[in-house]
Amino acid sequence: MLDQTLIQFLNQHQLPFKIHEHEPIFTVEEGLHLHEIIPGPHCKSLFLKDHKKNFILVSLREEKRVDLKALSLLLNKGRLSFGKPEELLAKLKLTPGSVTPYGLLFDENHEVSFFLDEDLAEDDLTNFHPMRNDRTLSMPIHSFLQFFVLIEHSPTIVKIPTI
Repeated sequence: MLDQTLIQFLNQHQLPFKIHEHEPIFTVEEGLHLHEIIPGPHCKSLFLKDHKKNFILVSLREEKRVDLKALSLLLNKGRLSFGKPEELLAKLKLTPGSVTPYGLLFDENHEVSFFLDEDLAEDDLTNFHPMRNDRTLSMPIHSFLQFFVLIEHSPTIVKIPTI
């Protein structure tokens, strides 16, 4: 299981985290009740691509809605659209509903650019799915960022434009 590979990696590198088990969550709306039991900002990630098939992963707080047109201008990309499920599986070994920056562990060729919203980077804690949508992995932001240093896939921190 890919989530176990992630957990082993985190343990091996002594990165602190906590796993919260819950029913499968496919949308932000489905997970709103989790705020009562899981502290900290709840996060989401969007798997995007431009017309040249440059793949992008954008992570931000769940309550924000990304302005894709403004984001494409900010990143100097062509029109952005959502990546197809088969592209998501091929690049990050993920399926829709479980998109997470932890999937970058499996992007060994660095084919996916990672952008992290600056508001999230300033929080103390992150909450993302750990490769599956029936769990949430809570991690201090400094450990979260260290994870990406360790896999040599550090995010570009930007102000993600929102609607």
